[in-house]
Amino acid sequence: MANMTKEEARKWMESREWANGWDAVADETIDAVEFARQYKANKPLWDKLFKFLADTDPNTLEAGKIVLEDGRLWINILEYTPKSAEDTKIESHKNFIDLQYTFQGNELMGLAHHVIPTGEYDPVKDKTNYTTDEPIDYVLADPKRFFLYFPADMHQPSVRSKENPGVSRKVVGKIEFVK
Repeated sequence: MANMTKEEARKWMESREWANGWDAVADETIDAVEFARQYKANKPLWDKLFKFLADTDPNTLEAGKIVLEDGRLWINILEYTPKSAEDTKIESHKNFIDLQYTFQGNELMGLAHHVIPTGEYDPVKDKTNYTTDEPIDYVLADPKRFFLYFPADMHQPSVRSKENPGVSRKVVGKIEFVK
């Protein structure tokens, strides 16, 4: 897996050998090469995450943080009303990968390509925020698929997909990034 081509990585991702019984599909926007690299480098963490997601009905979980491995792997169960794109921040992370899985709600996930930082990197939140004056690529988030955002991915999660989107419920997994 170390030197996979894009095509080999895409086939690996589609094989679902990583899924551990979880039935959500990896969205096509995911960097399959980076996913394969990170999975190989940190397989026990990824397996723990995907096994938890396979074995747990997220609808039964209260909003809050669930630590799966202290300082390296946890999930946040979020409950909120998605905002307009203009009111939603673009972000990236240096030390953790985001797994975003909206299991209830009407929202979009966005990937930005040309961004301008709006402040310094916050090491406590592991986050840099951005703005852009160029179009962002959006994909509808639904309970059939999940998204992965690596440090190179400037992403805009939780954007409302319609005027009155109602409440969304989401799993945000934070997985240690192997540099």
